[in-house]
Amino acid sequence: MKRPATSPATETTAAPTEGSKAGVRDHAKQEKFQRILDAAVQVIAENGYFNSPVSAIAERAGVADGTIYLYFKSKDHVLRSALDVAFERFHARVKAMLAETGDPRAQLENMARMQLETVAANRPLAILMQTEVRQSAKFYAEFSQHHMVAYMAMMRGVIRAGQEKGVFRAEISDALAAHCIFGALDELVGSWVFSGREFDPQSAAASVLGILLQGMNRKDGE
Repeated sequence: MKRPATSPATETTAAPTEGSKAGVRDHAKQEKFQRILDAAVQVIAENGYFNSPVSAIAERAGVADGTIYLYFKSKDHVLRSALDVAFERFHARVKAMLAETGDPRAQLENMARMQLETVAANRPLAILMQTEVRQSAKFYAEFSQHHMVAYMAMMRGVIRAGQEKGVFRAEISDALAAHCIFGALDELVGSWVFSGREFDPQSAAASVLGILLQGMNRKDGE
């Protein structure tokens, strides 16, 4: 038996379930949470930490001042959360790349490129890292312990794997090599932030890794 035809005027749509409503609410909360984080990075990068009241962050995020405190305990908590989220996403991308790339040299080149691409895509975050984070010894120490240790551990692991495969010299310190690579890249970021000059992350990363992995000596016959 055929179902009776229904016209658009009489056809009804099933009411959303409690599960779907909860999903919508969770999505809205997450979207607002991210808006606040993005606003905090932008406002603090523009005005400095102490000249960036919560009200300015709320205005940039398009929320009421009190909404900030539904998600965060303080302005300091907002800043720490913004950095945590940004670097957790970066670490996840690096781990995924390492899982897909087997060659240690290519892994280091990709890590360098991704490090520069991340800051090039988010200038306010780069400014924050080069200025505000470094101004507080306590905050920088906490950040270094939480995020830098994890990143340097990944880089040192790549270098040790390269040493075991005979790609890199076995006698060099993996810790020193990792700090040299990161320091050179970080110096490029600082120069970019303070001078305003643009740079190409891919070519810059390739140049840095070329110098550090191959040295500055001319090849025989050149």
